[in-house]
Amino acid sequence: MAEKKILVYGDSNTWGWIGVEEAFPSTRYADNERWAGVMAEELGGGYRVAVDGLTARATNLDESMDWNAIKADMFNGAKTLPAAIAREMPVDLLVIALGTNDLKAETNRSAEDIADAIIEVAKVAQGCAGGVAYHYDAPKVLVVSPAPVSVMPHPDFAAMFEGGKAKSEALGAALKTAADKVGIASFNAGAVVGNAEGTDGLHMSKQQHAQLGKAIAEAVRAL
Repeated sequence: MAEKKILVYGDSNTWGWIGVEEAFPSTRYADNERWAGVMAEELGGGYRVAVDGLTARATNLDESMDWNAIKADMFNGAKTLPAAIAREMPVDLLVIALGTNDLKAETNRSAEDIADAIIEVAKVAQGCAGGVAYHYDAPKVLVVSPAPVSVMPHPDFAAMFEGGKAKSEALGAALKTAADKVGIASFNAGAVVGNAEGTDGLHMSKQQHAQLGKAIAEAVRAL
């Protein structure tokens, strides 16, 4: 079997953010502890996994502020995805793991709105055949609804994601409905790991990364 190339495209949970009591700043889990690294290890030979995880990345929204050299529009997943795919081509499968940052109160998005936005990012990927002076097919896509958030003890995160818990708990079903309509494969992380168990209530624990990585590896093999 020819080696399969997978690109994982996500936010801070893909980056490996370790939840801390003071909310931020934080550090990240090691490569082999993050869910994409666990997935790669589970898949073993015959697969190559590239990971593009960026803290604060949303689906098709700019960030509300610049962060040092990273400007607001660089956090817009739909805008930056074509370059990410072109950089890694050929890509057999793109795993999109976004949606948590769309829960921010300032976005005023429902679970269905966020699901539709994730599908919009997937459709961007489907239009990414070609590249830069070369030609490869667009990748197959798997969209992953994130682990629902929990109660956030720090007031900064609590205010930022006010009302987000209920929406995040409805997102898995909303994304499956939206994905099924357009024939895109989907995966509900919450059904495997439950709500985020990191100290901050927003990010996954190391154990949840391990659980999710193993479960998504099975889904990838099926695709």
